[in-house]
Amino acid sequence: MQVSPDSGWAAHAARWHPAAAAAAFFPAHFAATAIGNELLVATPSAAAFWPASGTLIAALLLFPRRVWPWLLASGFIAEYCAYTGVQHVYPARTAALAGLVNIGQSILAAELVGRWIGPRIDFAAVVPTARLVLLLLIATFLGGFGGAAALVATGTAPDFWNNQQAWWLSGFLGAVIVVPLLLAWAERGWRLASGQRRRAAGLALLQFAILSVVVWHVFSGRFHFELVALDSPFLIYAVLLWIVSTGGMRRSTFALLLVAAISLGYTLAGSGPYSGSSSAPFGPILNLQAFLVLVVVPLLVVQASIAEKRLALARVSASDERYRAFVSHSSEAIFRFELSQPMPLALAAAEQRRWLERHAYVAEANEAFRAATSNVAQGELVMHHPAWLERCLATVPDAIAAGGQVQNVECVLPGPYGLDRTLLVSLSTEVDAGTLQRVWGVARDITQLRAVQQQLEQQQRELRALAAELTLTEERARRRIASDLHDGLAQSLVGLKMHIAAIRSAAEQGLPLPDLSALELTIAESTAQVRSLMTSLMPPGLYDHGIVAGLSWLADDFAKRQRAEVHFEDDQQPKPLSEPTTVLVYQAARQLLQNVARHAQARVVTIRTGVVGGRFELTVSDAGVGFNVSDLSFLPTQRGGFGLYSIRERLSIIGGSIEIDSSPGRGTRVRITAPLQPVAAEPARTGSAAVRGS
Repeated sequence: MQVSPDSGWAAHAARWHPAAAAAAFFPAHFAATAIGNELLVATPSAAAFWPASGTLIAALLLFPRRVWPWLLASGFIAEYCAYTGVQHVYPARTAALAGLVNIGQSILAAELVGRWIGPRIDFAAVVPTARLVLLLLIATFLGGFGGAAALVATGTAPDFWNNQQAWWLSGFLGAVIVVPLLLAWAERGWRLASGQRRRAAGLALLQFAILSVVVWHVFSGRFHFELVALDSPFLIYAVLLWIVSTGGMRRSTFALLLVAAISLGYTLAGSGPYSGSSSAPFGPILNLQAFLVLVVVPLLVVQASIAEKRLALARVSASDERYRAFVSHSSEAIFRFELSQPMPLALAAAEQRRWLERHAYVAEANEAFRAATSNVAQGELVMHHPAWLERCLATVPDAIAAGGQVQNVECVLPGPYGLDRTLLVSLSTEVDAGTLQRVWGVARDITQLRAVQQQLEQQQRELRALAAELTLTEERARRRIASDLHDGLAQSLVGLKMHIAAIRSAAEQGLPLPDLSALELTIAESTAQVRSLMTSLMPPGLYDHGIVAGLSWLADDFAKRQRAEVHFEDDQQPKPLSEPTTVLVYQAARQLLQNVARHAQARVVTIRTGVVGGRFELTVSDAGVGFNVSDLSFLPTQRGGFGLYSIRERLSIIGGSIEIDSSPGRGTRVRITAPLQPVAAEPARTGSAAVRGS
């Protein structure tokens, strides 16, 4: 079981070979056992402080389970050698039994920690820390029974209960101090001091110096104060609380280890407040151990509580910073109204509004709010706020009546030159003890949304009008074709029928046949009428020879019909247009010429076609009366009628555009662009510029 499966030490320890881990552990455990042997009570033999219990438990918690057999074997050999080979504390049998008891105690502690805490011990949390202390207390308490039994069975120490208490408290002190110390250092490691860490290291050195002086003063017995409180061992608590409140687990456990070492040394030497507290052999050491337990255990829990609170405050502070950054950079206006005097909810709605006007003010707001109310200083009274804020506060009584919230109140912020801004505001009230304390608000700028909605509504109206006009246009085209057929081709066919009837009658009566020249003339007129109708429906050459040929014919036809002078110019560049684009450009040119005929009063018109910037370009210019372009809105009911509106909409669909340049008295120039087809260039179709007139 590792201290943390995702920590740096756990990942490093998992790569250790078991033999290497056992070899590295051996000298550390041997030294801890030797220190414990130096702290033995002379008669009978029991240690006052046993750090070896902490080193073995910590090793089991730090390394994976596959390393445990090697660590246990290394620990047993280290203890046995320290007992018998170097310090000659116990005979071989007692040393073996004591080593086995310590190993069993460590295994029990590691298993309990793994079962009730898990793979990671968080010393910045009260519950895991307190649980660790309790589990170590249980494991060492049971180990004390085994140790006392081993000492009694071998005849080393006959007093079972005194040995049990000494063994238990010494093992518990060693575990509860050394285990957190080693785990904390293993998990966090060594770090170079820099900046703030150097200042913290300086404070730690000062604290340890003061702690050493205080412990020396209490346990050395060199001098005494008249005040009992200054000679009490619990004076050490004050210094330890200072260390615990400013440091982490590593500094706290190191301070506790320092207190234990100094106090045990002086007590075993016959000095200090516990050296003569009892005539029994175990009296002084048991009293000191009880004192150390009462010092260590509460301070470990206090350290965890302080660390937990500090971590919670750091999380709250970080969360608050993130929240404030989110609010500050939000595109929505977020603000908070405070009331200089809380408003009783029992007031009528009208009185509530008057109360808000007198006592409500903007206490906090983000940049988006300030941008929306740039002329309002933060903290001014509501009566000086813009109308939209006053309207928001006017809805507070409704929010209170609705349970504390009101959603999506649309407010208009007047702007210069008619550029008003529309805000959608939501409010939330905070009520305490029957009074309104504050109001939170969020405002979203929906000016662009409303503009788009209005534009869509306008376009929908235009499209409906255009659809109706297209239906009427189709009907007018049908009537015109029917009229042309009736007045032209139908009359010619009637004449042909009459001529044929006259020829048949003359043939039947044997009379001379009528002159056929009249019949031929009628047929020629009918043919011309049919061709004229076909030309109006489908310009010659448009589909077969392209847009240039179609526009050339259109220019000729317009010149003949309007008796105007029309100049057609082409740059001789290939103009590969798709069939829909070709038809659209032709219809646009025809519509523009119709506008010239109706409105321009011009006798000279110029039509130019070319390729500019990889796009087809058509320009229709006239020297007519002109007009103000600002008066032209492309609406079906404005100048230009449905023709320009239809041209603009259809050009925008294919990626084209239309530009109009005109002013009264200097004519009009209309430029139309359309995309070319990405195909191979086709041969030029028309010659150089031509002049056609009436």
